[in-house]
Amino acid sequence: MSNRSVGVGFSSHVDSFSAGKEAALQATEKLDSKPKVLIVFGAMRFDHRALLAGISSVAGGIPMVGGTTAGEISTAGFSTGSVVIMALCNDDLEFVTSMGHNMSTGEAACSMEMASDILDKVPLPSNASLLVFPNGMGGDGHKVLDGLQSVLGKDFEITGGCLGDDERFESTYQYYNGMVYKDAIAGLMVIGNNRFKTGIGVRSGFTSIGNSFVCTSSDGNVVKEFEHTNALELYKDFLGEERAARLPAVCLEYPFGIIDNTTTGSGENLFQLRCGLSVDHDKGTISLAASIPEGSEVTLTTASRGDIINGAREAAEQAMKSLEGATPLAVIMFSCVGRKLVLGRRIQEEVDAVRECIGLDVPLAGFYTYGEIGPIDKTNKKLSSVKFHNETVVLWVLGKA
Repeated sequence: MSNRSVGVGFSSHVDSFSAGKEAALQATEKLDSKPKVLIVFGAMRFDHRALLAGISSVAGGIPMVGGTTAGEISTAGFSTGSVVIMALCNDDLEFVTSMGHNMSTGEAACSMEMASDILDKVPLPSNASLLVFPNGMGGDGHKVLDGLQSVLGKDFEITGGCLGDDERFESTYQYYNGMVYKDAIAGLMVIGNNRFKTGIGVRSGFTSIGNSFVCTSSDGNVVKEFEHTNALELYKDFLGEERAARLPAVCLEYPFGIIDNTTTGSGENLFQLRCGLSVDHDKGTISLAASIPEGSEVTLTTASRGDIINGAREAAEQAMKSLEGATPLAVIMFSCVGRKLVLGRRIQEEVDAVRECIGLDVPLAGFYTYGEIGPIDKTNKKLSSVKFHNETVVLWVLGKA
């Protein structure tokens, strides 16, 4: 794969069709040959059909996946109100796109439909990586993974991010082969030979405040009780009166961490973060982006802006380590909208930390998400199974050995 096998385009043009056309031209003109697939991330402000029509006016019927965001990321840095396109071409790589429908009525069934459709097109490959882009308001992200793993197996490599809607938290759009969808999951299987490797980095920078408690009652992604106590009241007690007055927004600053007991004795304190999206004061419940199973040991977490930026740097270092010496050719970055809101004016520093570690000349595309998907550590067998995260940055790096 040459250096002109990956191109990234960007546009913030006011007109939707023109924005799509401009970004597609930028991405494709950087390639040596016709792209085989496009990955597209767009702001909610666009007329999405016109945006994709603008892209298709340049790219024709080239397969496409992606969707709407809570902020866009490109080689040029962080942006809002924009569209970012990554175009890829290479004869040694195969790209298979797929779609699952009606996520909110059955998350697992939706992801199973998507994964099964891929396997209808190609045999289950050994050297492959699946990128997924689910509806960020479609329900329990943990169930999405259950469906994918039931089809592909527990050890299959999966990364991705839940699509956003510029912090409206109402509904998101998915892009698939030039069409706009709602309540769906778009997927892209990248299949390579032994000359290609993928690196994955997953880190947050959040640390435990020190409290530990058990989830004793939950229903899907709604937590009812911790330690047989009203979940919201216990959370308020931990936060204190002043912070609790800022619910549910304060949930972004103090997410729950599901303690990963598989790391016991390893010297690492790892957990999957769960961020509250809304609270019900009458019922005393907290609705999350993904479930906390009953019996899970949970801790309260927090992070400074510096911690969050350092977490992105650690994710990039982890991704480079997992490449095992391969040269990075492209990066896709999934970072939580909660990180964006906490970082504020320092948000560009998170993107800079990733680029400085992986390479300033490596094409990068990504977005701020409503949930992130990836293994805690793909180089560690105990930690290589895919997990659902909040408040985390997940990096997917394509490399050539």
